[in-house]
Amino acid sequence: MAAFKEFRPFYQLDKPKGRRLVVPDIHGCYGTLLNLMNEINLTKDDQLFFLGDFIDRGPLSGAVLDYVINLQNMDYQVYPLRGNHEQMLLDAARLDPVSVLHQYLDFNNTRDLLDGSRDIKPKYVEFMDKLPYYYELEDYYLVHAGFNFTVENPFTEYDDMIWIRKFSASKRFLKEKKLIHGHTPTNLHDIKYAIEEKKSVIPLDNGCVYYNSYALDIPDWNMGNLLCFDLDSLELMVFPYDD
Repeated sequence: MAAFKEFRPFYQLDKPKGRRLVVPDIHGCYGTLLNLMNEINLTKDDQLFFLGDFIDRGPLSGAVLDYVINLQNMDYQVYPLRGNHEQMLLDAARLDPVSVLHQYLDFNNTRDLLDGSRDIKPKYVEFMDKLPYYYELEDYYLVHAGFNFTVENPFTEYDDMIWIRKFSASKRFLKEKKLIHGHTPTNLHDIKYAIEEKKSVIPLDNGCVYYNSYALDIPDWNMGNLLCFDLDSLELMVFPYDD
């Protein structure tokens, strides 16, 4: 079993020459990710932020991780975040017996992360174990789930950053910055409304893996898309599920 370590930084990044693009929860939807990447025509002048939850539920979690790791290896400005699903996998991999890990992978349709020895491939462990919890930009905070603004210092509450569901914006902490998050599947209409009205908090997870919204017993939720949001132009690009 690979060794694990705590790694909880944040980064404060300057604006790039190109675009600043944000993609939320992919959840193994590799075909949809490819459609998105082919459309946006990413350059090395752009910054591309991923909001975590690369894995689980969708058909090809390993292919998603390979793609993101390869972008980094080719020196694209790619900034991935930690989601609760990456954390859950790391937690399962720490447990003994190893059958706990395999049960987790079976439940989440993620056995493609294993190597020939039935262990998680080391490159995936290294990637996930180094994922930060949030990014601070000059005009935005990017985080997987959100922040708990009821505590003294929300930026040290790491579990909330990957798990929180309901929270209210706090001008005390955000000041003039906006908060972009994923994690909670949200109606596409509500996402567009938050962008158009320039709300302080903008959700981006449209539940790509829930392309069949009956999986949520809410058939009118308008789900099933992977989104890409331009932080500067405020353009929202929508990509329907494609396996």
